[in-house]
Amino acid sequence: MVEPPPSLSGADPATRDILQRLGLEVEILSLPDAQACLARCRAEHIDLVVLDLRLEREAERVLAGLHGEGPPVLVVSHDAREEVALDAFRRGAADCIVVSRDYAQVLPQAVLEQIASARATRERKALEEHFEKIRRFSEVIVEVIPVALLIIDANRRVVGANPEFHRLFHVREYDIVGKLLDAVLPAELLENGGIEELLVHTAQGRSATPRLARILDPAGEPQRVFDVRARPFDDHGGVLLVLADVSERERLSKRVGDLQRYHENIIQNLNSALLVTDRGGRITFANPIAQHILGGAPLLGRRVQEFFPRSSRERHLLLRTLTHGERYRGIETVIARDDASRLPIGISSAPLLDAAGTRVGAVAVFQDLSQIRELQHHALQSEKMASLGQLAAGVAHEINNPMGFIHANLFQMTEYLSDLRRLWERVEVLQTTLAGTEVPAVRDALASLRELSQAVNVEYVLSDFSKALRESQEGSERIRHIVRDLRHFSRGDTEKCELFDVVKCLDSTVNMVATMVKHTVTLEKSYSNLPPLRCYPMQLQQVFMNLLSNAYQAIQERQRESGSAGGKIRIRAEQRDQQVVISVADDGIGIPEECLPRIFDPFFTTKQVGAGMGLGLSISYGIVERHGGSIRVESKRGEGTCFEVLLPLEGLPYPTPEPAA
Repeated sequence: MVEPPPSLSGADPATRDILQRLGLEVEILSLPDAQACLARCRAEHIDLVVLDLRLEREAERVLAGLHGEGPPVLVVSHDAREEVALDAFRRGAADCIVVSRDYAQVLPQAVLEQIASARATRERKALEEHFEKIRRFSEVIVEVIPVALLIIDANRRVVGANPEFHRLFHVREYDIVGKLLDAVLPAELLENGGIEELLVHTAQGRSATPRLARILDPAGEPQRVFDVRARPFDDHGGVLLVLADVSERERLSKRVGDLQRYHENIIQNLNSALLVTDRGGRITFANPIAQHILGGAPLLGRRVQEFFPRSSRERHLLLRTLTHGERYRGIETVIARDDASRLPIGISSAPLLDAAGTRVGAVAVFQDLSQIRELQHHALQSEKMASLGQLAAGVAHEINNPMGFIHANLFQMTEYLSDLRRLWERVEVLQTTLAGTEVPAVRDALASLRELSQAVNVEYVLSDFSKALRESQEGSERIRHIVRDLRHFSRGDTEKCELFDVVKCLDSTVNMVATMVKHTVTLEKSYSNLPPLRCYPMQLQQVFMNLLSNAYQAIQERQRESGSAGGKIRIRAEQRDQQVVISVADDGIGIPEECLPRIFDPFFTTKQVGAGMGLGLSISYGIVERHGGSIRVESKRGEGTCFEVLLPLEGLPYPTPEPAA
């Protein structure tokens, strides 16, 4: 849209009428005074100001305000003197029109000429400014671009180079301009980069593929690497040669490749299964061991949740890793394989983050615990056998004692039986005699029977015989209980989880230990009524046996060091809140403070060499943890130790059946 030439309200009405006839291409705007005119000219693109010199002071202010800065000013004079026009030109007027007979024809023509000139001047100025910006922009790019630029003419002579070229090749511009390319670039670079061929193809207008040029060090390794490209520079065979130093990029690329191969080797040969999932839990990567463990169909694209029961804690934790970014590690569980078999595993999970720290998935690592479980089972049995070895001497003594009086009673019973046989012989004689008819003979036989009965003391024999039999029965029953408890303790755990009386389990173990310690240690028992727990009874019995054996050995060690006799082990079973608490406290030697943090570590022991393998407490800790409980210990050197086993009152949960698909 053409901007209007403003005029002043004090101008000749005839002038306004003439300007109004210029047509729609020109919009006329009348302004009240010089201040309004100057303000409008500063705010907008004004093509022309038409100014009536009869306004005098206002006209002077407009000419002074726009001189050299604003739009052109066409002045209208009613005075035809030449000096008036010259004065207007000196003050900055672009043209001066005198009101005369042909004023109506001259004014429109002059206005249109000035408008066209103003617009052309403004467009030329804008174009020059645009070109200047482009020139400066190009200069800045050439100056700061981190790429070496070299301009070569058709004769292979250097025309110019940018600062980056000077920096890369340590040359000054006046040292290379006009020289042949062979004298400027290293020969090795020219040869390895095929630069001569590149220049020929470019000069002929053929496309030339970018190439890499390497300068090698004495060992044959790339010292510097350049990406070399060429483009036509002018129509006279000039070429722009572009050399980008990509040495660092090449080294980083090689390093990244080495790291990728290194990590790939680790992942592929990792002895643990590795799964990577997206945010929805779909597997995006699985290493070979994961495919081997899970078996069946390929893993990619499958949801990791399908390998865990829907109600399992591990499935819930995996989902929390995906949705909330939570981490966990070392969770023991069972994973389902495609062949419907189940495998014990230990699994850890962590969120997968991108460079911005946004959660994009999860990483899960798990190990097959089948062999470890088998080793733990063997270790458990070995520890049981070690405990049984400690019990062997006491048990043998306890069995020999009842067997001794059983043997003595049986021997005495043999003598009694002989006497009864003699008495019975006389009774038979009496019976035979009574069959006769001679009365004196009967009296003699009866007298003889009375005499023998008094000599044998049949009443005492029968009473003592009954007592001997009763003692023998009690002794044999005692042996039966001891052997039964030992047999139950020594047999392999069937891994059967059942509802069991934990107090009964504890007391059975205490009774076995009692046979070993009763001559030197006092056992104090305090049991509360506790509800049955879902547990593995044989495993808990192993825990109790380990704690009781350790307590007895601690008392023995204190006795050896101090020379004092006697000791006490206190066993308690009670309920605290929602937990069953089994405590075993002794007044033995105690555990050194520096050893307390390590007592549950495998193979760590404070006992003398040969007195234990250091597995008892480690195995006990694992068993209690498997039951969802914990073990606490308090000990003071020289005063004794107290172990507390805390088990959840509800016991192990019942298995939840899988819902039908």
